[in-house]
Amino acid sequence: MAQVVTNHINIDTVRVENKKPSKFKAFYKKLLFKNNKKNSFPLQTDNRNEKLLEGKVIRNIYYKTQDPFGYSLTDTLQKPTKWVEKAGNTLHLKSKKFVLKQNVLFKEGQKYDSVKVYESERLIRTNRSIRKVEIDAKLVGKDSVDLYVNSIDSWSMFVTGTLSSSRAGIRIRERNILGLGHVLDNKYRHNYSTGKSLYQFDYTVPNIGKSRIQGNLHYYKDENDYYNKSINFVRPFYSPLAHYAGGLSVGQIYFKDSLDFRKENPEMNSFKYDFQDYWLARAFRIDRNKSTSNITNFILSARYYRRNYDEKPTVQNDPIDFFSDQTNYMLGLGISSRRYVKTRFIYNYNIDEDIAVGKSFGIISSYQRIRNQDRYYLGTKASMGGFLRSGFYGVNIEYGGFFNKNAFEQQTLSVELQYMARLMSIGKWKIRNFGKLNYLLGHNRLHSVADELSLHQDDYLGMAGFRSDRGLVGQQKLMLEYQVQSYTPYQFLGFRISPFFNAMFSAIGNNSKFILNNNPIYSRFTLGVMFTNDYFVFNNIRFSFSFYPNIPGQGNNILKTNSIDNRDFDMMDFNFSKPSYIRWNRWD
Repeated sequence: MAQVVTNHINIDTVRVENKKPSKFKAFYKKLLFKNNKKNSFPLQTDNRNEKLLEGKVIRNIYYKTQDPFGYSLTDTLQKPTKWVEKAGNTLHLKSKKFVLKQNVLFKEGQKYDSVKVYESERLIRTNRSIRKVEIDAKLVGKDSVDLYVNSIDSWSMFVTGTLSSSRAGIRIRERNILGLGHVLDNKYRHNYSTGKSLYQFDYTVPNIGKSRIQGNLHYYKDENDYYNKSINFVRPFYSPLAHYAGGLSVGQIYFKDSLDFRKENPEMNSFKYDFQDYWLARAFRIDRNKSTSNITNFILSARYYRRNYDEKPTVQNDPIDFFSDQTNYMLGLGISSRRYVKTRFIYNYNIDEDIAVGKSFGIISSYQRIRNQDRYYLGTKASMGGFLRSGFYGVNIEYGGFFNKNAFEQQTLSVELQYMARLMSIGKWKIRNFGKLNYLLGHNRLHSVADELSLHQDDYLGMAGFRSDRGLVGQQKLMLEYQVQSYTPYQFLGFRISPFFNAMFSAIGNNSKFILNNNPIYSRFTLGVMFTNDYFVFNNIRFSFSFYPNIPGQGNNILKTNSIDNRDFDMMDFNFSKPSYIRWNRWD
């Protein structure tokens, strides 16, 4: 019997099939990939002999999970030897085998399909309680194959605390309760000076009964008695192979906000509203000839969203009734063509990660009942991403607005550009450059302070650590961010400290002229370190010092700590599912 195994390549990779390309694929490859063997971005070449495996009947599937410390997928004889590793494994509850089973797209008795095998590996990797996964194959005779799904867990519990002269708190995060893959995020903090407490409870079941439906129960109340409580069920297009997606969310939110950034001593307004959100999407595959490496779907989606206010600003603070009850019926039509690239050294050190490659295009329309009037929305969105000779790029453009009687109002243009350079090596160190640009432009927006843009850190696409003068608002905004991230080869008990440098430049102004004409540029420069652990499931932790040359209303040459985190460079997905309006500001 011959055994077919996978050899791993520690570079940016993606599998490519050698098939005679169609005209569409030829155009697509010309658009996304430069045909330069010497300089092109390295692509994955997987050493599974697919010709021997494809179409063979899957006889048996074997599942094996391992504790976090001391085990290896490539060396099955490797065992934990250090007492720290053995102690950690003893305290760890290993993932149940059904956590693997519910994420694979094949069954015993079916024919081997390489696309489903690679997608299954990726889906298992999305479970953050699992650190590494590999699906190996063994030929049995001439017409059968046995599959071996092997994985290594991450240490799934993370406990943090805070202590000061006025407050004490604890936060417990467990991403693999009893080995079931369930996620708990529980937080408590008490304020001695006020006698009030903050409490958060968040429980998530990532896959209910193999249905791919994720269930979530969320409750949050802070020391000001502001709260957010909701029940959510969502089935995303977890894979380009998925046919159905949908979601259900109901909840209530209460908080207070000054609303008007421009007043010196603004009045606090109460906001309390209930919401209901239901949506459903169906994907129809349109590349049955499999002539392209991407999987292409035509997607039809519909959504119902309703918001009812129990408390909102007074007429004096909100004269146009911006915060009004609303009912929305939305319809989406789109095409999504994508696949996933397995790569490393993005958010972690030398651990397999997946980013999407492809493109999407869609049209969204809706009927909205708000402020005792009917409006109709029409918008479009297009995105594209792939590899150039020097790295990965992503582009997303959206435009839309509302038709209200004879007016086309609240128009929005949103542009996002992403770039991730090739991985560089300096000795044993790895270095990668990231870049991102966001641009928002509004036209015929409503005459309300709630329909303006700002650079404030609490606004959508705001600058972290930037609490600007309340008059710094506008109808267009530009944000440009650059980061160079290093990945250190040195570790102690799995912990690594990786330095980084980040710079951001932003501008805001009205929509009567180009954004960079007569509008000052505000900047932030950051030096910091990213703390990661090869074995733990928690997010990367960052400690940083940020320098702000000027923050209007606060002064010049300001130094702040811990102003940014690692979510600034989330990659695009090129998916089209839940219909939605273009995000404008924090009130959307």
